[in-house]
Amino acid sequence: MTEAKRKIGLPWYSRNDYAEIRNMMADRHNLAPSYEQWLAAAENNESVGIQAGLEIERILIEPSSFSRWCATNGLEPDSVARMRYVAESQAKTAKV
Repeated sequence: MTEAKRKIGLPWYSRNDYAEIRNMMADRHNLAPSYEQWLAAAENNESVGIQAGLEIERILIEPSSFSRWCATNGLEPDSVARMRYVAESQAKTAKV
């Protein structure tokens, strides 16, 4: 019997949305200044996770839906909100 891989969500952004996403974040200093820099780091993190035996699920964060979600939940758009959004989105896809 094989052990199921631990599945984790990874915040993901589209090239077209990245500047808007970065600008709306309270902690924008924690996000790479350019999409290319962010993508290189995100792909590296994804690769490290996979090598560690994790199942990685990219969770797309879109500016309008994330902004609405933050407002609905009374959260400032920051890393804590991003991780909570990813976790909730991942839980929804797991139930489907």
